[in-house]
Amino acid sequence: MLERTAACLESCGLRVLPSQKKALRSTRRLHTTFWQHGAADIELTTTWQALMHGTLDATCALSEQPRRCPPLSASTFLLDFLYPTGAIALLRRRLPPAVSPEPSARFRVRTRPSHVAPRLYKSSLPRSEPGSSSPPVNEHPESAQVDSESKDGGGRGRSSPLSTVNPDDVKPSARLDSRAHTVSIERILKSNDLDQVDPLWHHFMSLDEPSQNAYFHQVLAFLSGTGRVSDSWKISELFHRLDISRWDHAIFLAGVSAEIDLQNLSQALSIFDRGLRSATLDNTTLVEALDLLLASAFRSPTTDFLEKIWKLYPEMASRWDFDVITADLKHAAVVSGIAEKALVFPGYIAERLSNPRSNETDREALQSLQKILVRKALVSCEDSQVIPLLLLTRDTLAFEEYLKLAEKKGNRKVSIQVYTIYRDLPGSSPSHAALHCVFTAYTKTSTSIARMIAGVKLLWDDWHKFHTVPSRRAYQRHLGFHAAQGNKERVYSLWTEYVWRFLDDPAVNIFDAEEGSDTFAHLLQVNATNAEPEEAQRIFNDMMNKFKLKPSIYDWNILLNAYVKADDYDGAIKTFDGLCGALGPDKYSYGTMMQMAGSRGDLGFTVELYRRARTSRIFANDAMLSSLVDAYCQNDLFNEAQDVCTRAASKGVSTTRMWNKLLYYNALRRDLASINNILRTMTDKNIPYNRFTYQQLLLGLGLSQQSQHALHLLIVALKESVFEVTPSHFQIVMGALLRTGEPVLIKRLCVLMNENKIPVTEEIVFRLSQALGQWDDLSPRQRRQHPRKQFLGEALRTFFQIYGHSAGMKAESTTPSTARPTRPREILRSGREVYQFKTMMSIFAQLNDSVRVDELVDLYRHVFQGTPNDQGILPLSMLNAVILAGLQDQRHDRVRSTWRLMFENAKIEARSADSRDDRPKTYKISPKYRYALSGGLRVMQEMLFREGNAPGLQELFTEVREAGFEVDSKNWNYHVQILVQLKQYKEAFTVCEKVLMPNWTGWFRVRSKEAMRNNLPLGTRRQGSSPRYLRPTATTLYRLAQAYLELDRLGPWSGDTAATLREVESGCIQVIRAIKSMIRVHSNLEDEIFRSSEFTDAMDAEEF
Repeated sequence: MLERTAACLESCGLRVLPSQKKALRSTRRLHTTFWQHGAADIELTTTWQALMHGTLDATCALSEQPRRCPPLSASTFLLDFLYPTGAIALLRRRLPPAVSPEPSARFRVRTRPSHVAPRLYKSSLPRSEPGSSSPPVNEHPESAQVDSESKDGGGRGRSSPLSTVNPDDVKPSARLDSRAHTVSIERILKSNDLDQVDPLWHHFMSLDEPSQNAYFHQVLAFLSGTGRVSDSWKISELFHRLDISRWDHAIFLAGVSAEIDLQNLSQALSIFDRGLRSATLDNTTLVEALDLLLASAFRSPTTDFLEKIWKLYPEMASRWDFDVITADLKHAAVVSGIAEKALVFPGYIAERLSNPRSNETDREALQSLQKILVRKALVSCEDSQVIPLLLLTRDTLAFEEYLKLAEKKGNRKVSIQVYTIYRDLPGSSPSHAALHCVFTAYTKTSTSIARMIAGVKLLWDDWHKFHTVPSRRAYQRHLGFHAAQGNKERVYSLWTEYVWRFLDDPAVNIFDAEEGSDTFAHLLQVNATNAEPEEAQRIFNDMMNKFKLKPSIYDWNILLNAYVKADDYDGAIKTFDGLCGALGPDKYSYGTMMQMAGSRGDLGFTVELYRRARTSRIFANDAMLSSLVDAYCQNDLFNEAQDVCTRAASKGVSTTRMWNKLLYYNALRRDLASINNILRTMTDKNIPYNRFTYQQLLLGLGLSQQSQHALHLLIVALKESVFEVTPSHFQIVMGALLRTGEPVLIKRLCVLMNENKIPVTEEIVFRLSQALGQWDDLSPRQRRQHPRKQFLGEALRTFFQIYGHSAGMKAESTTPSTARPTRPREILRSGREVYQFKTMMSIFAQLNDSVRVDELVDLYRHVFQGTPNDQGILPLSMLNAVILAGLQDQRHDRVRSTWRLMFENAKIEARSADSRDDRPKTYKISPKYRYALSGGLRVMQEMLFREGNAPGLQELFTEVREAGFEVDSKNWNYHVQILVQLKQYKEAFTVCEKVLMPNWTGWFRVRSKEAMRNNLPLGTRRQGSSPRYLRPTATTLYRLAQAYLELDRLGPWSGDTAATLREVESGCIQVIRAIKSMIRVHSNLEDEIFRSSEFTDAMDAEEF
């Protein structure tokens, strides 16, 4: 407080700090009356009188008062205890030199201007440029005049600087000084440096009145731009000198704003009233002034000032329409608590209108004010207050304004509710802009597809209801929506209607190269969404050949996306090459092509595309960088992938998408430690989390069999709104519960979704059907209550409901003429529907129910391929279930033919773009599909084992690996087990030693007896559950132990057996060590494998 007071007095000319020549005293003395509320009069210099510029009575008699106490000068008003010794010199350099008043120039003042309210704030300290310096005191005419007056007697009162000065009486030296002030004023005004406001005011006040008039408007405008309350005093003084005829837009607003800042609300209202009667001010200026007055009135705890303003309603209503100007009231909209005041305003209206003297004009005025209150309150109100506010007035303009405002704020859920009320109001007619805003709300809100489509259909009907004919933009937006949904029939119907509607429109030529560049875009888009590149290519060719339209880069990108969506790698590369020759790819082209290459794991091709983009001076966007992360992670280069994200963040690319990719691949590895480190890095680099970030975290917990932790995180997110919970989060947690064998909780999660009003999507229904399919995981009591047939039948019926099919109904194609031939790329198809059908088919294939499997195959072909039965290629995951059903029926020929179809097509479609004949070390198969044949290979292994065909088994493995495919841990373990059971001992031991044993961590029972940590690290245990982590299972080692005992038993009787035993012991050291360190645990698995008595006796005798 003392520092602010000192700074304020310094600007008025009082030297608070001791002069440099005078030594600082260490005593800390302050006048005792300074701390009293009614402090003694402060002695002020004539400089302060000059700054008040005529507000004091110049005829006031000044008399020298007896000095009962020391004057309030630096000698007494010491503030040295506020400043360290080193800060004194700095403050002297920063503060401008002040006038040192003589004692005779002091006088006592108790008056203030009659129209100015008490001063509530201090003046800001003047700041000067580092290189600038204030002119010496003796250069200013004002200080020269003070010196002359002091020498002449000093007892006379000095005349006000605003008083009239006769130019003939001015001496030549004064005219010279006046020119110096003029130059300084022009320099400051030209620089527009608001920090120079105090020097500007000093120079301006040093001029005579005629010279001041030349800069009057400019100085006043300059002062109004500082925003300092201390300058409002100056603005007020200057403004009241002006005649109303000299008011303009800036001057009038500055005057009103200054009086409001000084809390002279009655004076501000008086100025506004005079402005209403002025013919020189336009309505825009008056509305801006009204905005300032209303903002002050709304902040007031009473309605007194608001009532005074609204007494001018007739004059205001005669000049403008309040419905029109309300949108321009910006300051009134940001008043805190305005929504609450608007909600209680009806009670105030009722009270005012209950007065017998009220008339219709009063009613009209209050209703107009209420509309203003409501429309301004909608800007800052809470969501729960929106509809109550709108229902107060039922003002259609308020509905329109809120719908537009909600789109800017992204408040889409409330805007849908508002529109539902608005469209049913009597006489309502939503504008084009409002309908577009609601369209955005319906299509961007997280809700089910069915509700979204219903909302869009309602809007399309409203276009015809309220406007008869939809606008061109409405056609385009609805075409775009249905194209994104893949609704081909609706898109073609709307497109035909659109063409006929605007074909002869003189305002636009829809088949012009520029105006109609998007005419065919929606037809291309719907085919791209449906992964039909052949149809998209046909439309693309018709554009060029029939309609003579040159495709834009936008059309090229849609065509490229069609091939990418269809997983047509060769077609996408060919289209990209064509684009390079035609127009040249842009960042979206490179991003689309790189996404396909990166998702397949073709690292070389992805990096090559990235380098080509940078060579073409195309800045790397989020899609391109995410593709690099995909490619690195698919090739197990996780450090390089994280380095891409880190370097992008250091360059200002703070998008979350690439980080979510990194989290996703670490979740697939079950590496929760890496996930935690990545999340910390994101926090350190200010990378925002989104709902997809939490999806990857839930996925990592689910795959690591931490279902309870995932469930806890989901429940906390619902209670505390940690993130926006969507059906996808529930679906992931349900999958985690299914992995840990807890199907009972699935139904409880469905109830939780209904309680929190989260829509139940098709994925949730499918998880429910999966839960019903886990009959074996139920408790014995639940199994007795729900027989297997009943339980699985309910699961199948639930699944069929997703696709509108009834169990037992024959699925036949209703549109054979439109059936399209399936392409070989269909074998690599993935997605939600493929996963769902594969899962259900696997359940019934394991139950040896081939009839249900065939029924599911027919349903898939009917829904997604439109082909007749028994035609077309199915996705790989579904073919795995088909050959499993064939194996269960002992139809080995069907299994072989299906496998050959799978293998040959996958070998072609999964070929890597990095594969080169001249580079044999390059990958033949894209990393994404290297394990694609693992499921079918498992069935082929079982078939060959049943046939006892050991050579065929080894040939099968050799063929698969030479084609470029990889074999996962389950296949290798089963391969070793089969070789042992087929008496191929040497091959079994060799394969296990080379492939599986490097990652073996020892026996649990052995570790418990050794001086070592018994439990393996959590990360190692989680990685061990990954199919791609090669390690031997207990079953494999038991089978090898069985083979070792057999070799040891037959060795003395057979030379070949003895030789095999010696080769095994010398070449498979890790396997032999694992067998000899085995300790009996008497499990069912041991009893099953070592079922013969000699094996059991040998193990009990520890003959290993």
